[in-house]
Parts: sequence; structure tokens; C-alpha cells
Amino acid sequence: MNNEIEKASERVAKLRAQRDRVSAPLADAEAALEAAEQAERARRDERGAEYDRAFLKTWMEQAAERTDRGSELHDDFLELLSAEPWFQAYAAGRAERFKREKILTAAQNAQARLGEERTVPEQRWHDLPIIDDMARAVDAAAGQIASAFAEQLDAKRQAYIEATD
Repeated sequence: MNNEIEKASERVAKLRAQRDRVSAPLADAEAALEAAEQAERARRDERGAEYDRAFLKTWMEQAAERTDRGSELHDDFLELLSAEPWFQAYAAGRAERFKREKILTAAQNAQARLGEERTVPEQRWHDLPIIDDMARAVDAAAGQIASAFAEQLDAKRQAYIEATD
């Protein structure tokens, strides 16, 4: 049994020596990896700061461009919308409601001028839910477009940071 203990002891000693020979280069390699990762984090942080400084110099112009473009598109929308037959029919229907209001007001004024008892009713307005439905649909679509733009903006910043020049 002593012979087996001796053999096992020698084997453990050899493996420990082998481990010691390999562990120093491994520790060096791990330290080099950590240093490289830290340097990359520092580089990326600096690139991010560079991008952010540059972005802060142009954000007002970019926002103004988006505002101007939004106004142009809104004008285009109103022009296209007013040319739609369904819109023209809807506007004509709404106009009839305004005309009714004018008639009721004129009749109320006539009664008042003549000193008669007021029997003409007030105009009742009932908004159609189509407007709310359209606004919700437009807001949802606009939210998706803006979300995609935000992703593009973030990707642009990330690409700048990751670039090695």
C-alpha cells in the first residue's frame, strides 16, 4: 500500500508542478484580457462622450428640421384630405349642422326682438366618434414611426461608438 501512496503522491506532485507552469501564463493572459476589456470600455465611453458632445451641438437644428418637415407633411395631409370625396361629404354634413345653428340663433334673436316667449331650442352638438377613432389610429401609427426613428438614432450612436476609425 505504501507503493500506491508513493505513486499517487508523485503523480499529485507532477500535476501540481504542471499546474504551476501553466497557471502563470494563464494569469498573465487573464490580466491582459481584463486590461484590453477595460481599455475598450474606456475607448467606448470616450467615443460615446464625443458623439454626445457633437449631438448636443446640432440637436436644435435637427429638431427644427423635424418640426419644419412635420409642418410640410401636415399641410400635405390637409390638402390631400380636403380633396377626398368622403371628407368633402363629411364637411358638407358638418356645415349643415352649423347652418342649423345659425337658423336657431336667428329664430331665438327674432323671438327676443319681438318680445315673444323663447320656444326655439338650443343647438345640440353630438360629435361623431369617427374623429376620435382616426386620431387614435394616427397616434398609433405615428408612435410606431417615432419608435423606429428612435431605434435608428440609437443605432447611429452605437455605430459611432463601436467604430474604430
